[in-house]
Amino acid sequence: MAAAPMAAASPARAAVSEPAVQATFDETLARFGAEIYRFALHLTRNRTDADDLYQETALKAYRAWDRLPCDANHRAWLYRIASNTFLSDKRKTSRLRSLDAEATVESIPAASRDDDGRLDAGNLLREVEVFIEALPPKQRIALVQRKYLDIGYPEIAATLGCSEEAARRSVHEALRKLRDRFGDRI
Repeated sequence: MAAAPMAAASPARAAVSEPAVQATFDETLARFGAEIYRFALHLTRNRTDADDLYQETALKAYRAWDRLPCDANHRAWLYRIASNTFLSDKRKTSRLRSLDAEATVESIPAASRDDDGRLDAGNLLREVEVFIEALPPKQRIALVQRKYLDIGYPEIAATLGCSEEAARRSVHEALRKLRDRFGDRI
């Protein structure tokens, strides 16, 4: 893929400083692609859906590359595209989902313990995964970026298009809901 065109510098300006070299789309995707794919995998919990989300993110990024300012935070920009693509797909599928499927997600069984009173870690893990999938999309994205991918709040805020404080609140709310639901079982 070709590099984004750069504006020609005037001769007077070129003598003072060299123009900044903008990374190409290929270089940017090579640098952050694996990270974006891991993010897609955490969001979707399914390799096929993660592949689709990653490809859709790359395609949307490629189409918008020429409109991106030279000094943009490419990493946050790619995360934002992936997040928005995930959110719009979630909205679309939630409109299409049948009432039976919705009832199944909401009727998660209570804590399952074995005869000795020890936790069945496998069942607990599956319940936590289902619970995280059911979180509001922005809370889920913020939680995944913070706790699974160790991304800072400024970049989470850039991804979600909100303030840093709102990003912190989203992570806090998601963690609070997890503690409320599973705190007595851990």
